[in-house]
Amino acid sequence: MNAAANQESGKGRRFVERVYRLRVAGCGLGIFCVASVFAQQGRGYVLWALLIFHCFVWPHVARRAALASAVPYRGELVNLLIDSAFGGFWVAAMRFNVLPSVLILTMLSMDNIAAGGLMLFTWGVVAHVVGLAAGLLLLGFAFEPMSRMPTILACLPFMVIYPIALGWSTYRISRKLAQQTRALERLSRTDGLTGILNRRTWEGVLADEFERSRASGYASSLLLVDLDHFKHLNDTRGHTAGDAALQAFAGILREHFRDGGHIGRYGGEEFGVVLPGATLAQARVVAERLVATVREYASMDDAVCPCTASVGVAQCDQAMRDHISWLQKADTSLYAAKVGGRDRVVVAHASPVADA
Repeated sequence: MNAAANQESGKGRRFVERVYRLRVAGCGLGIFCVASVFAQQGRGYVLWALLIFHCFVWPHVARRAALASAVPYRGELVNLLIDSAFGGFWVAAMRFNVLPSVLILTMLSMDNIAAGGLMLFTWGVVAHVVGLAAGLLLLGFAFEPMSRMPTILACLPFMVIYPIALGWSTYRISRKLAQQTRALERLSRTDGLTGILNRRTWEGVLADEFERSRASGYASSLLLVDLDHFKHLNDTRGHTAGDAALQAFAGILREHFRDGGHIGRYGGEEFGVVLPGATLAQARVVAERLVATVREYASMDDAVCPCTASVGVAQCDQAMRDHISWLQKADTSLYAAKVGGRDRVVVAHASPVADA
């Protein structure tokens, strides 16, 4: 069985367990509704035995059957249809006593909608009819719709407690779904290896900052950072060591820019940092401090990231057409830092406005 099948099976098992708890609660409360009617109608031992089986044995049988099936989720859907058929049968057995009949069919229909939407609800209605027909065939037709006070009182716990239990179960599912959605959103925004912003998301941040800087006129600077001799590290120590170095370097960046700056992995061993509100001089100081920190870390005997860093710095200015121009200017500075000997910072000068 492959990983996808295992995951689906796991989801199906959780579904079975969730429905099992609701079925135990529903049957435990529903027995009072049916039993109150049977007591007033003087029904025989066979129906009482069937009622006890359905309410106290069937939930456990259904759980075991669903978990034993090849696809637990589908097995549980079959169980829900059997529940619906039982519901129709009890309507016939209670001789259409209005309150418990409506209550049982409604609660079962709620279960079906919650578990399988309109499709399962429709099949549930069909199962109700089949169960009702079986009950009429076995027990004969009798019509005693009046619900007396003992029956009304016996139905109250089911009316109150079961919808709350179903609502709580639905709430827990919605909470888990919201958590999974947030996790997926984080995964779609971050780089899988380093945990910082991925290129697409980071470029979006860069574009937004470019527009804000141009519109308001305040300074913003961009750093492009590249690990020196990273290819040599990969070739000599392997990709596992290279991945560990990238993760360690991302940790250095997070620590260095914890008070401000949007960090992203631009590609390979190249990273970008957007510094909102930073002038070129301020960005240079920050960049040189970063280079010194990386150099110090790389010199350690047990350094996971034994590489120095080169940094290109550029400030957003009015001569730039778009954020790509800003990015290209920082990239040119980074190239100059690499050509100039690496382990250094090169700052791009502002473009003349006439060049725009």
